[in-house]
Amino acid sequence: MAVRAHQYFYTYDTVGSFLRPKKLKLAYDQVKAGEISSEEFAEIKHTAIKELVQKQVAHGLHVVSDGEFNRKNFFIDFLAGLAGIKVIPNGFKLNFSGHELVDDGLELDGKIGYDPAHPFFADFEFLDSITPKDATTKVTIPAPTPLLFEGDFAVISNYREFYADREAYLADILSTYQQTVAHFYKLGLRYLQLDDPWLLGVTLPLAGLEGKENETRVAKLEGEIISLIQQIIATAPSDMIITTHICRGNFHSASLGGGTYGSILNVLKKLPYDAFFLEYDDLQAAGGFEPLAVIHRAQLQAVFVLGLVTTKTPQLELERELQHQILLAEDAVPLRNLALSPQCGFASTKEGNDLNEPQQWQKVDLVVRTARDTWKTDACRFD
Repeated sequence: MAVRAHQYFYTYDTVGSFLRPKKLKLAYDQVKAGEISSEEFAEIKHTAIKELVQKQVAHGLHVVSDGEFNRKNFFIDFLAGLAGIKVIPNGFKLNFSGHELVDDGLELDGKIGYDPAHPFFADFEFLDSITPKDATTKVTIPAPTPLLFEGDFAVISNYREFYADREAYLADILSTYQQTVAHFYKLGLRYLQLDDPWLLGVTLPLAGLEGKENETRVAKLEGEIISLIQQIIATAPSDMIITTHICRGNFHSASLGGGTYGSILNVLKKLPYDAFFLEYDDLQAAGGFEPLAVIHRAQLQAVFVLGLVTTKTPQLELERELQHQILLAEDAVPLRNLALSPQCGFASTKEGNDLNEPQQWQKVDLVVRTARDTWKTDACRFD
């Protein structure tokens, strides 16, 4: 597969989600209870997103998102908007280190497919309309990986009711993503991020894939993940930035856990993303920076966006310590192939993490300040 041209030139960025304002968090419940109309709810969301975009620019960000304010959950809402997928209320549960997430579940009620009326398209058009011309609009959607698991870690468990074989199911997933990416591009999107915590989910006991007896199953699943993502990127327009965020899950500042990046290195080195957002707020848990050298040799275009600033707690890191970590990472890959970000989004679900909005913006300011001091540029781009 041809290597993509190096085109991710940002030296700092954010993963995408931000803490929802109190009025917006209340509105999610009000519209569900019928206390406000869908039109009133949309107006509350739009007002909150306008304020968020203004804050992102004011705090020095050159890439802006809608904070995922239009959704309750970073991945369920996107998948629920695809053709052939129906919502099962309270049908999804995961335990995050003692915090149980209960959210809508998903099932197929037909074959999975692209929907030209997916609400994310209108969400992007609104965001793009209020984004300053000198800023870049980013949209985040889940990678197709969660659709591929079976058993206790499955997001879609009934696909065999509609597909005679797995190959046909995978083909429809691929077509759905390819058409969705093409539609986003037609609307003007030039920066798409595929969030992929399920990639480390391969290593979780919950996935039931541990042990030598499952090596063949793991290899098959990893092969499917690699093939789908390679084909999605290969058919995307060449001037569209496509990145990924690979984390251990995030709910109420708690994670699911999972293995190190080294444990899925055989997958990562085959994914031709423009940038990898990787969690490094806990260097030991992440497994160090050495795997970056292996990925870099295979994907010379890739930038590794180091998530050194945690979004889980309000404690503010020291800039000199962040710069020290960046220097350690530079032993593995050139500084040109590194960037800085928070470790994850600040609110992967509408509940948000255990810090407040002023503390959130202090974290963003620290990322911006450290990156400018390290890469010696205010433009957030290399010349």
